Formats: sequence, C-alpha cells, structure tokens
Amino acid sequence: MTTSLNSKTQPRQPSGVTGRSIVLALLLIPPNAYWSIHRGLIWGGPPATLSLFYNVVFTLFVLILLNKVVQIVVPRYALRPAEFVTVYTMLSLATAVGGFDTIQVLIQVLGHPFWFATPENEWRQLFWHHLPRWLTVDDMVVLEGYYHGDSNFHTLNHINGWIRPVLGWTVFLTAMGFVMICLNSLLRKQWTEHEKLTYPVIQLPLGMIKPSDSGLLRSRILWLAFATAGGLNMINSLHYIFPSVPEITFYADITSLFAHKPWNAIGRMRLRFFPFAIGLAFFIPLDLSFSCWFFFLFWKGQNVLGSIAGWQSLPNFPYKEAQSSGSYLCIGVLALWLSRFHVKAIVKSVFFRNHRIDVTEPMSYITSIIGLISGMLLLIILSCQAGMLAWAAVLFFGIFFLLSITVTRMRAELGHPAHELYWRGPDAIMLTSLGPKRLGMSTLSVISLFWGFTRAQRGHMMPHQLEGFKLASGTSSQPTGRLIWAMMLATIVGAFVSFWILLDTSYRMGALRARWGGESLQRLENWISHPTGTDIPGTAFMLIGFLLTLVLMALRLRWIWLPFHPVAYPLGSSFTLSWLWFSIFISWLAKWLILKHGGLSMYRRLTPFFLGLILGEFVIGGGWTIIGLIMQIPVYVFWH
Repeated sequence: MTTSLNSKTQPRQPSGVTGRSIVLALLLIPPNAYWSIHRGLIWGGPPATLSLFYNVVFTLFVLILLNKVVQIVVPRYALRPAEFVTVYTMLSLATAVGGFDTIQVLIQVLGHPFWFATPENEWRQLFWHHLPRWLTVDDMVVLEGYYHGDSNFHTLNHINGWIRPVLGWTVFLTAMGFVMICLNSLLRKQWTEHEKLTYPVIQLPLGMIKPSDSGLLRSRILWLAFATAGGLNMINSLHYIFPSVPEITFYADITSLFAHKPWNAIGRMRLRFFPFAIGLAFFIPLDLSFSCWFFFLFWKGQNVLGSIAGWQSLPNFPYKEAQSSGSYLCIGVLALWLSRFHVKAIVKSVFFRNHRIDVTEPMSYITSIIGLISGMLLLIILSCQAGMLAWAAVLFFGIFFLLSITVTRMRAELGHPAHELYWRGPDAIMLTSLGPKRLGMSTLSVISLFWGFTRAQRGHMMPHQLEGFKLASGTSSQPTGRLIWAMMLATIVGAFVSFWILLDTSYRMGALRARWGGESLQRLENWISHPTGTDIPGTAFMLIGFLLTLVLMALRLRWIWLPFHPVAYPLGSSFTLSWLWFSIFISWLAKWLILKHGGLSMYRRLTPFFLGLILGEFVIGGGWTIIGLIMQIPVYVFWH
C-alpha cells in the first residue's frame, strides 16, 4: 500500500498512528466490545445504533482527562491530538464491525437453520443443501450449548465448531472494509475539499481532540450544557433505582389525538426529548434539519391520503421501504454524478502522465483503484464459492456499495443522529425488482446469510472511515497509509473480539436475540416455498422514490431557497426518525431563532452549549450503563 503526500507544497505533519496509540486502542477494543454487546443484547441501549457511538465518546473523554494529568506529571508521555484520532477511529470501527446490526445479528443466523429445523417447517429439504458449511455451524452438539446456555465455549469441540465460520466471516467483513477504504480514498477530496461538506457527526470529538489551548473542553458554556443534560440523566437514573426520587419525563404519546378516520392512519406519534439528538441536530444545515421533521410528517400524510382515497387495500401502501430504497439509490447515483469531474481527473491521472494531479490521500489513486477492483473480486469469488450466481453476486455488491456511498455521503452532509436501512438493503431491492424466482434457491440461501450486514446498516463502517480521515486532517496532520493499516487492524481485531464475547456469553446464558436468525430464515423459507417474479407495485414505488428524489434535487438546483432537501426524504419513513423527529424539530427551531435574532456571532457563541448537551448525556448516561454492567442490574438508558 503506497502513500502519496504532497510534501513539496506543505510541510509533513507528524502522524498520529504511533505504536502506543495503536496498542492503547487494541487494549480498549475488548472492553468497548463487551460494553456494546451487553448493552445491545441484554440490558438495552445499544450504542452502535447511533451515528455517534456514545461508548467511544465516553472513552475518549476519560482518556483526555487522564492525559491532562499526564501532561502535568510527565509531559513527554502525554498523547498528541493526532494520536487521539487514531484511538477514536479504531474504537469506532471495532464497535461498528461488532455492532447491533452487524456481527451481533450475523452470529444469530449461522446455526439457526440447523437448530430450529423441524419436520413441520421442512427446512432440511428446502435449503440445507444450499447452505455453505464453511460459513455456518451444523453440529448439533456444538449448537446445544450455544442455544441452551449453562455451558463453556472454551472447549476444543466448541472452538473447532465455530472457528471456520468465524474466520470466513472475518475475511468477508475485512474485504468489505478494505473496499470501503478504497472508495473513501477516491471520494474524500471531492466531498471534503471541493464540496466542503461539514461532517456534523464528528464536531464533538473534533472539538475534544484539539489542543488544550483552543480546545472545546475549556468552554464554560459547554460545561453548563453538560450539567444540564447530565443532571437530567442523573435524576432519572436515580429514580430508576430509587423510585422515591422524582422522574423527569422526556416522553409523550399523542396517538390518541388521532383516533378517528382518516387521521388514525397516521399510526403511532411520539414526542420524545433527547438532549444528545438536539445537540447533534444543531450542526445539521438548517434546510436539512427542517427537511428531516417535515418529511417525517409528509410520510404520515401519505398514510392519511391513502386512507381517504381507499388505497389502503394495497397490501404495503405507501410502500415506504420501496420508496425509500429508490430514494437511497438516487442519492448514491447523484453523489457519484456530482463527483464525476473529480473521478474523471483521477482516471486521467492514472492513465496519462500529462494529467498528473496533486495527491494528498491516505492511499494513492492507482492503489485505490486496484484495491477496489481486487476487493470486489474477492467478495464475488467468496460469494460464488458459497453458492451465489456470479451475476447476482456482482449486482448484490454493486448495490451494497452504492448504498454505502449513500450512507457515507448523508452522514458527511446531513449528520443525522441515527440512520437505518431496515429492509432497504441490496437483498430487498433485488427481491423486489427481480423476484426470488429469478435468483434461484442457492443464491437466496446465501443472501439470507448476509442478514448480518444488510438488516439495518446502522453500524456501517464506511462513514467512520471517512470521518477518521476528516479528523486526521482537522488535527494538523494528514491521513496517511499508516492510518489505513490501523483501520484494517481495528476491523480484524474488532471482529474476532466481538465473535469471542458473543460466543462466550451465549454459551453461558443461551443465545442472545436468536429471533434475529429467525427473521432471515423465515424470509428464505417464504422465498423458496412461494417463489414469485417481480413485485410490480413495489418496483413502481421504488421508481417513484427515485424520481421524486431526482425532482427534489432539480428543484433545489433551480431555486436554491427551497428548504426541501432530497437527502432527508428517505429518512422520513425510518423507525429511528419516529423517535427523533421532535428533538430535531426543537433543534431546528432553536437554530432558526438564534440565526434570525442573534446572527452568526450568536450561533458561534452558543455552539459549545449544544456540544455540551451531547457530551453530558453520553458521559453521564453512558457512565450509568457501565455501572449497570458492573453490578449486573438494569439502569436508566437515555437511548431507547
């Protein structure tokens, strides 16, 4: 892997990827993985379902405080800001790969088709012979302890039963992570330097990591907000343990206000107050934050319109999954279209000497292109070896990485507090547009195993890689090839550690969330038992979502004052926005009032306050989740 820095035009900055920063990150990965897995699957409040992982922010905060002590006692051993970037990025990637919608789901699928097969469901006859044994576990003796618990994973028989699929899936996930790094290396300059996207999600860690003389943690306004959000969490946490302490309610359900037709078609309406979400949404551009809550209500309006017009007879109206899938595809296509001149310049620089361009990327463009092609080929070969048809594997991963670009672009531009693509992944798009009949049983069986990284994609690796590059460039250093090696190491170690913690815990307590395996396998049973062709209504609504997003973009290019941003359209139908929309509305209103009556200077003065809301909830709320893990008791959880 080669690194091409423009050393002639700018001084070479020290890299933050030092031996001690990597060792520190590796030491912190296991406790963070344990924290993420046990909060997600046992006690509630999964950190990997948020755009900004609260366990990583908490860890960074503690490290910075400890580092200030080191600066006083032995200054030469204190960590530099760029080293914090390495630790933060590695912990984020390790949390993502072992996250709530990644390995935590994936592991539930591996033994499910064999352990839960019965004469009644006929899984043995339907698809056992299509499942690759090197990616699954079919030994009933090995699975007994996993599903029943009261056993010990650390026996030779159990380890031998799981080692092959664990290695196989680690290779899969590592190859995917490497392809994403190559894509980020190709697109980073366009998004960061040309379009100057704001990266709202990382404003807090960036402010924390900056040198202490200009750092965020010196702001009194920040600590006021920290005390406010942290104090609310402290009171509710104490109430959870000691009911005599009064509770401060952050939640209201107003569904009963819409009890009669056609308004009852709106469905459930929640007003939920999340201080961290208010803080995060404050850094979303004003038109985007407006669009988030507006399109949430717009989707509710579609339900009402369907009730009035009698369209509810359509089984899935308003086909929110299909519409938003089409919209996500359109956003990915538009992101590539807006980058076309940059990509064209890259291609020319690779193949023509007289078109050389300055490269300040962590990986040279030629290496990125070769790595992208090689990584895609590896994924396709592995998928074909597992049983997929070659053309289906090409289409699947083509759509998957297009959606990865979409999620990464939306994070860099919008900075939504949480994102999800539940039933909006490449599997759903292919099955809607082609139908299970065209894909074949073997391909469908392999696709069902991919549920671990297609289910919701909330813990997606690619945005965290790009944000790591942005953090590196924002702390007086350039992202280098050494940071890429650190990212890959974090992905591999994070995968192995997460598998180990999940297996160890499951053999002691019984499989955690085994129903997630059932989600995927029941779909597979239905596909094979009732093979259908193209879902015409679903495909039509997917096209409608694509075209509507295209129209919204065209309108914004024609009238830039329009507040309806197409990037927010598919988010409006998501489960997480049903929880977050009111907090985003509050943040939008606050920001609008501040800019209207106080101007840019007031906005800048109050910025630390909204960062403090995030930090206070993550540190105090996150700290209580640690207490719950240590004492093995349920505690108040600020998220979900």
